[in-house]
Amino acid sequence: MRRILEIGNGEIPIWLAHTGKGYVVHVRDRAVPCALTPSQGRGAYVLELEGRSIPLRMAVSETATFIHLYGRAYEVGRIDPADWLVEDGAGAGNDSIVAPMPGVVVSVAVGAGDRVEKGQMLLVIESMKLETSLSAPRGGVVAELPFAPGQGFGLKSVLVRLAPKEE
Repeated sequence: MRRILEIGNGEIPIWLAHTGKGYVVHVRDRAVPCALTPSQGRGAYVLELEGRSIPLRMAVSETATFIHLYGRAYEVGRIDPADWLVEDGAGAGNDSIVAPMPGVVVSVAVGAGDRVEKGQMLLVIESMKLETSLSAPRGGVVAELPFAPGQGFGLKSVLVRLAPKEE
């Protein structure tokens, strides 16, 4: 599942995949095998990463994960990938809603030429068995819907293109 982690003032795109033998964390252009196993004590874990065993403590809340590592504490916030793309200008800024991850279109709630309002649900996508609803970042007219239900798409594929509202 693709996530956007917020650490300090920075945002880090990250994706965890299961390989059958274990997990691989994808960070930007790197793929790193990893494992996280419980250790002795409440919230204690050992992170196996690039041949190293790294002890850490972790606590999870609804909005963030708190990690104590090498004598420092980190708050790791989670950002919804769809929200991140809209805020990053991939939505309203260029009138396109792009795929936050590769996947398949599950359902489409609008058609080309339909008027939509900000926040209106446009389509539902699925990636790694997770369904995500994508909503209009602003009001406008649906100019293009390149994918139909059941069709697959790649990362950053344009899923919906909006045109300004007709007066």
